[in-house]
Amino acid sequence: MLRVFVRLNAAAVLLMAPIGWGQASSANGAQTATDVLHQMSDRADVIFIGQVLTVHLPEGGSPASGIVEIQFRVDEAIRGCKTGQPYVLHEWGGLWAGGSGRYRAGQRLLMLLHAPGAGGLSSPVGGLDGAIPIRQSTTGAPPAENVTPPSLPFVDLRWLGARVPRAVSYRDEAVRPANAFPQLSPGQQRVKTVVASGARAGDAPMILPLGYTSAADASIPAQEASVEVVLGLLATWQKAEHGTP
Repeated sequence: MLRVFVRLNAAAVLLMAPIGWGQASSANGAQTATDVLHQMSDRADVIFIGQVLTVHLPEGGSPASGIVEIQFRVDEAIRGCKTGQPYVLHEWGGLWAGGSGRYRAGQRLLMLLHAPGAGGLSSPVGGLDGAIPIRQSTTGAPPAENVTPPSLPFVDLRWLGARVPRAVSYRDEAVRPANAFPQLSPGQQRVKTVVASGARAGDAPMILPLGYTSAADASIPAQEASVEVVLGLLATWQKAEHGTP
């Protein structure tokens, strides 16, 4: 129970944490991963978590010469589609020019899509920023002896890091060396936000679970949030914006 509580709180803290060392700020405060995801979801007409089943290229082998068809299995529908039903995305082949493999069978993604146009073509919001990877991780708490921790899906929010504006103003203070970060005492009973040691300027900060002080000690990747947390946020935003249940 404690492990679940710690993990969910770590994910919630992460979504409120500014992305990046050189984080831009404004009169209203720094923009966060939550802000970026919220803005993208407001622009999306179709939102779901699903898996790529097939990718069909135009006949002739050159994607740029026609339309690429990508079929998804919808695992969790938020807007514009239904859970359990396939969703077919038609993209202009020019987006695949240069051998760019935008999708591959087996990928799990959080998709935020524009509504199809008159010709039936669509694309993710913000380019591929609107096709956010779903990855697997293990639990953040140290596993019990001889017990393999379960694999948990998470939304890789590093995908959104480049969308946080950094042109307004930057922190003046120098980045502290890795050994200057405070260490967590064994008796602490709350989740702490710790920047991963060894990070370079421009890297995203990492939210470490209770008891960890470096990236090498933790199994939770940087800038992740559980699928459940992200689905809850998306559903709340859609209900507020569109009145959907």
